[in-house]
Amino acid sequence: MSPYRPLIAVVGYHLGPGRVTRWPDGGYGVPAPYLDALRRAHARPLIVSPGEPGDPQEVLEPFDGLLLVGGGDVDPSRYGAGPDAEHLYGIEPDRDELEIALLREAHRRAMPTLCVCRGMQVMNVAFGGTLHQHLPAIDGLVEHGVPLEDTVTLHDVTPVAGSRLSASTKSHRPLTCSSHHHQGVDRIGDGLLVTGHAPDGLVEAIELPNDPDDPDAPWMLGVQWHPEETAGTDPEQQSLFDALSLIAHIRGTKARPGATEGRSRAYAISDHDPAWPSRFDAEAERIRSALPSELVTRIEHVGSTSVPGLAAKPTIDIQLSLTAMVPRSAYVDPLRGLGYRWLLDPWDDEHEYFSRDVDGGRAFQIHVCPAGSGWERRHLAFRDALRADPELTAAYERLKRELAAAHPRDIQAYNAGKTPFIREVEARVLASG
Repeated sequence: MSPYRPLIAVVGYHLGPGRVTRWPDGGYGVPAPYLDALRRAHARPLIVSPGEPGDPQEVLEPFDGLLLVGGGDVDPSRYGAGPDAEHLYGIEPDRDELEIALLREAHRRAMPTLCVCRGMQVMNVAFGGTLHQHLPAIDGLVEHGVPLEDTVTLHDVTPVAGSRLSASTKSHRPLTCSSHHHQGVDRIGDGLLVTGHAPDGLVEAIELPNDPDDPDAPWMLGVQWHPEETAGTDPEQQSLFDALSLIAHIRGTKARPGATEGRSRAYAISDHDPAWPSRFDAEAERIRSALPSELVTRIEHVGSTSVPGLAAKPTIDIQLSLTAMVPRSAYVDPLRGLGYRWLLDPWDDEHEYFSRDVDGGRAFQIHVCPAGSGWERRHLAFRDALRADPELTAAYERLKRELAAAHPRDIQAYNAGKTPFIREVEARVLASG
């Protein structure tokens, strides 16, 4: 990523009088593990307190992303229920009000949002869903921890394939999750999808529908457990914060409305260089030598530098097709050993991204995918179509030069402008067999 660090709004909660020594009037706070996880993800967290004046548009204006954290119960009147007075605790009406308003505004402006534990419950309520007010009263559930008794349990959560949860964690197996909550999702909110369950069937993850082809679609994910508690040692849990930070980074580096320049890394289109294929060959050999031979199915030169005569950003795109994407360490560690940076893909189960700079400029990009996957087929189809059709290649070059001229230092807009052209060619080629 470029040096730009996205700014994430984190809604705090009340600290009552006496909760902190010498704070007789109380205050507001957020547990440190949330902030630590965001900082590991190269984000800048900033606490927003309940009771913040101004409308939600004004509150969110400076931010690139939103995080809702754990805490007390949501007021049952928010979802049309009477209170379970024996078991409810920690209700903060002004926090409910602020978080629901911010969630709706974040959805409206497609701001990336992660909602943790209570945050997921608020998310469900904000979209018209309801909650179970006390899980221990429901027969057949496993232990989910008891917040007031400060008990924690570990249990599995199985992500749904094709979901944002699955794409972000790339686990392809149950996640080990730290859990302590006495409430949970009952009726699902309008437009939300259930994308993770505990072994007892309890809903543990909800999200807005995923569209890997549209990175501008709203990215909003809620998880019932506490990923921040184990994120420091569990990359799958840290990946949720990494995903939030990455999408917020992409959003934050785009040009603001009315501006001509964004804040992404500089880029330029170069005339075709006959040396590009040999650079690919040399790098492909380095990659093949670093990875287990049984893991690698094929290494292909893709992207514009793979098409003879086509102008391109002078970055060699490499498609690395593997027999399996798990465990991640089998390919992440060797590629890091070659000097590559790793960025997860929070939209697509079938893709991971790596980049390496040489002499201060982006020199190589690796797209890791499963052999035989849709990702592999699409990108090879587009490359082969360009190689076979000079007129198509010329049209693509014109589009690339126009976009680069129109969007300096806004590589997100440049990439978004190419996408419809690429998808149309891919679909046509694949449909023709």
